[in-house]
Amino acid sequence: MKKIFYLLICLICLNSFSQEIIKSVNLNISKKAEVFQIVEESKKQVSLFFSAKVNVLSVRFDENFNVIDSLTTPKPSKEYDDIVGYSLSDNKYYTYWSNSNGKELLSQCFDFDTKKVTSKSFSIPFEKEKIIKKITVNNVFYMITILKGTGILNFYVIKDAVVEKKSIDLSAKRFLDRDDKVTTLWDIISSSTFYEMPFSFKTISNETPPSLALSANKRKIYVFGNQLMFTLDNNRRFTQTFTIDLNDFSSSSKMYQQPSFPEDVKINNDNGQSVTYYYDSNSFFLKDKLVQIKINSDFMKLSVKNIAGEETKSFLINDQEISFKNSDIYQENGSVKSLRVLGKSSQLLRKINDIYPSLSLYEANQKLYMIIGGVSEIQQNNAMMLGGMYGVSGALIGMALSSNYSLNNLNSYNGRKVVYVNCLFDTNFNHIDGEVKKTAFDNVRAFSESHDKLIAPVLFKLNSNLYYGGFDSEAGSYSFYKFND
Repeated sequence: MKKIFYLLICLICLNSFSQEIIKSVNLNISKKAEVFQIVEESKKQVSLFFSAKVNVLSVRFDENFNVIDSLTTPKPSKEYDDIVGYSLSDNKYYTYWSNSNGKELLSQCFDFDTKKVTSKSFSIPFEKEKIIKKITVNNVFYMITILKGTGILNFYVIKDAVVEKKSIDLSAKRFLDRDDKVTTLWDIISSSTFYEMPFSFKTISNETPPSLALSANKRKIYVFGNQLMFTLDNNRRFTQTFTIDLNDFSSSSKMYQQPSFPEDVKINNDNGQSVTYYYDSNSFFLKDKLVQIKINSDFMKLSVKNIAGEETKSFLINDQEISFKNSDIYQENGSVKSLRVLGKSSQLLRKINDIYPSLSLYEANQKLYMIIGGVSEIQQNNAMMLGGMYGVSGALIGMALSSNYSLNNLNSYNGRKVVYVNCLFDTNFNHIDGEVKKTAFDNVRAFSESHDKLIAPVLFKLNSNLYYGGFDSEAGSYSFYKFND
């Protein structure tokens, strides 16, 4: 009865999202338009770039979503099929389009001082390299590659449509594979799972609370000021990290030992072969804190470490009631509308162990919000549905684009089974009692699912507020909604 009552409350809450419509603007947006945004906190403005079949429309808004100005230019030829990044210099906005192999780029410069748009094509001199990341940091666009069979990273720094190459040799750094054998960085990055593609790092940002679907990846990248921290959780005993300083392209690396567990058990299978059953693990960085998890079907250990690798807190989850949880244990099946409550900690452990373990942290109001859980791959029927909705390139234009992080984050749960529990701590990881209320991001998730007919949706943070926008074809206007915690 308690579970039924709770689900009824959830269904009611889906219609009360704590949102406020801020502005509706008369814009003529194509039904197949795609969009990304550039937020400038210093100027208190946001620029949206709508890419349609024929033209690209750029519109700048002030903090009250009044239109400042706009520019329109023809869309590049079909040779350039995706926007992969941007850079920014004063009132000049550079968007970078790429061809299918990533070697040919075309920049479109939207100059709002001269009210002109200029284009320039150029090549990236890749040689036996694979792209592992495309990211904009502090208004500079970076294409990061790894040289085949090595630990050499190349950073192609692109600003004002000018390319500069920087190389960093990590070959002398020690990296371990899953079986504790010393290996090359190439071997780790080129590996793949059913969940994770090769040559990929998933960006983790504090724009919006990172989803468990993003943080379930074993290879993640964090932006701290003008530094990039790459984390690797492929090894069962260590979280391996390397950090690149984008000011001088110096590097450093460190290993953080995972929580200690009994030795992995070797048993004989039906064919008499010796099989090792590993514990799975993952990690998450938040500022100067690292939280690691290690799990099997009976236990989960969490270890909180400082940047030096010293453990400051530890937690254990078993079949007993979780003393530090602040919510029921939930399971979603592809949607916030498909929600059920799990009654036992043993169910949480068993279900996480069967999928991909993950945890997510974010800080607000001097409190730490931690979500512990796991996510599945996109289920096949949902994958087909999402493919039909988004096409090959997807409605999420430029999946690696840093300015699209929040929208990618919002949609990352779609079509997946998710199991999780919410926990609340102070900044020293002392547990705080009380119920965890739904965040603005939670409310956006519910709102976006119930308003899936909106065209060219966008999500971003401005002035510490969360905004969701979309084009209503019936009303003929693009509306912005504000969500509060």
